[in-house]
Amino acid sequence: MPSIFLSHTSLDKPFVEKLARDLKRIGINVWFDKWEIKIGDSITWKIEEGIRENEFLGIVLSPEALSSEWVKSEIGAAWVKQINTKKIIVLPIFYRECNIPYFLADRRFADFRTDYNSGFRELASIFGIEETETITQDNWRRFTKYKKANWKQFKIKEFEELVTVLVDRAVEFNWSTWVGGTTNPFSITLTASTKQSNKSLSIKLSGETNSYLCTFKDTWNPNHLKAGDFDIYIGNTVDACEEYAWRVMSDFNKQFGVPEGKAQHMTERFSRGDEIIEATTEMLNNSNWYKGKNLIR
Repeated sequence: MPSIFLSHTSLDKPFVEKLARDLKRIGINVWFDKWEIKIGDSITWKIEEGIRENEFLGIVLSPEALSSEWVKSEIGAAWVKQINTKKIIVLPIFYRECNIPYFLADRRFADFRTDYNSGFRELASIFGIEETETITQDNWRRFTKYKKANWKQFKIKEFEELVTVLVDRAVEFNWSTWVGGTTNPFSITLTASTKQSNKSLSIKLSGETNSYLCTFKDTWNPNHLKAGDFDIYIGNTVDACEEYAWRVMSDFNKQFGVPEGKAQHMTERFSRGDEIIEATTEMLNNSNWYKGKNLIR
């Protein structure tokens, strides 16, 4: 299995950590200082050990990296190893615009400056790996079966985008909104009321299929619904939900008029009163020096 030591400056660490995780996902052993150097370890010895034991040294190129004494020393050690083994050891990883050193100018490099996925494919191809798709907000559903893939953060971000888009649309049509809490997570209900009619549309990101389902069951709070109530398939994207909700709201307003009164919007993560109290209590307890049980709060 190929292995690589990632040489970089601390300023580029967020990029390098993402790169390290993506390389591990496709089967590359990665030496990343944040993972390898523990409290009490000799930094110098750990770095020397990492360069000695890994097949490649990937230098993350940026202006700050090329002026870093640590990076220079790591490149120097790898260069000696390269001369002794007569194998290509140093792999340039072009992250941010800078002047490439002369001794690396004729090397094939992975270019991340304009497109991460393109650069990642170039780097992976050096190891003979062609399938390199990395997890993004557009494709996180493909990674839900991988235990080590951090796809849940992308699911959360997508739902945040959905809530933002639908609430903005609801404001436009004077509909009210309520986002589900722990009772019915990743759900949102849009409601309208006129003298002639009422309308309710609830949308949920299914935990089983990771697709968007909806129901027209009459409710103003999605926490009152059951999973089985969501029985109409919408799609797998925010755009599909926005178009669906837009048509429902537009058709209702054309037929019955703009909903009366001022629309209400409940978009907090904690939608029930007791959940708000619990969260507030936890926050206050965490900020209190006293951790005993004898004081009544």
